[in-house]
Amino acid sequence: MKNARQLEKLKAWLSQAEKVVVVGVGNTMRRDDAVGVEIVKLLQSKVSPNVLLIEAETMPEDYMDQIVNFHPSHVLILDSGLIGEKPGNAQLLAPAENMKAAVSSHMLPLQVFCAYLEKAIRAKILMLIIQPKDTEIGENLTKELTNSAQKIADFLVGVLP
Repeated sequence: MKNARQLEKLKAWLSQAEKVVVVGVGNTMRRDDAVGVEIVKLLQSKVSPNVLLIEAETMPEDYMDQIVNFHPSHVLILDSGLIGEKPGNAQLLAPAENMKAAVSSHMLPLQVFCAYLEKAIRAKILMLIIQPKDTEIGENLTKELTNSAQKIADFLVGVLP
């Protein structure tokens, strides 16, 4: 399964993390686009104080000061995106690699957000992009994305500092 390889890469990336910000991005009114936000919700009360969880929805730039003031060593952005995979499969991307993958439900493109963030802090930044099945108007994730969100959240609980 492709997710297993991506999650192993994520585990290695987080192995030296001291403080991590996990930012869930997505439009909660567009079904699977909300997968990043859902993963952050699943992590609530399951992580240490060394992890800052942010449900940024479509405006991650609104949380810039909070992220900077936390002084993270790592920032993980969770979002849906068109990566040419089966629904629920994920791919790790550096912010610069995400030019084609982002679903544009964000007020400020994630690449611009990440560029500002890289200038403001010296943290490592990585994006976990999850292939949606349905981004039409609606409130619930599809079954595939619900399962993927739970697996990713369970995995993160075990590897976050």
